[in-house]
Amino acid sequence: MSIRRDGANLCLAKSILFTAVAAAAIGGPTQLIAQTTPQFTETDKGIKLIAAQGTDYYVNFHEPFAQQCIWDVAYITSDKKGLYATLMAAYLSGKRVHKITYTQPGGNGSKCNLDQVELAN
Repeated sequence: MSIRRDGANLCLAKSILFTAVAAAAIGGPTQLIAQTTPQFTETDKGIKLIAAQGTDYYVNFHEPFAQQCIWDVAYITSDKKGLYATLMAAYLSGKRVHKITYTQPGGNGSKCNLDQVELAN
């Protein structure tokens, strides 16, 4: 078996070699770059407003977050209703929220999603 060295085959061979070298240099085509959503933690907040509208749950605090959330509220996804119940307990008892963790997938000025809340004495 012989390999022809005409222009078309040489060009194809160079292209394949370049692609292989480039793929090896960046970690190969199967390596994915993990993208993470930034997570933020705030402490000691008083609840100004807690609300539900349809399937949307949200809360507003007296003290603003370090990140600017759209409409100045933090949303609670429907699969995290326990967070809403915890916030409601804090609101009804007049307690401040000790710790709040939230994400903001769209960056500063976009929607904030609560991930964790903690109450303390």
